[in-house]
Amino acid sequence: MVDRVKALMPHFCRHRSRPRSTSSWRSTGSTTIRVSLRDVEITLVIAVILVILVVFAFLRSARATLIPVVAVSVSLVATFAVMYLLGYSLNIFSLNGADDCDRIRGR
Repeated sequence: MVDRVKALMPHFCRHRSRPRSTSSWRSTGSTTIRVSLRDVEITLVIAVILVILVVFAFLRSARATLIPVVAVSVSLVATFAVMYLLGYSLNIFSLNGADDCDRIRGR
């Protein structure tokens, strides 16, 4: 989204009432958000790998390990597909989580 707004900025600057004025970006949170999302992706991959290793360690069978691997993969894909179809984002879920914490603590 930030990239699209930055691309449109020259268009807005040309049509301003003050032709000699300039616009610049002081800062955006997009870099922090992108790094945070990358960290979430890495954590998700590590979690899936750990699930596979732990299940394999207890079951000692690659065939029996395949069922939880498929179940975890399908549930993750289905969750994000439903979120996309309903128009939800991770930000909405994190805000809901913060709201739930406040309700539990009685604030």
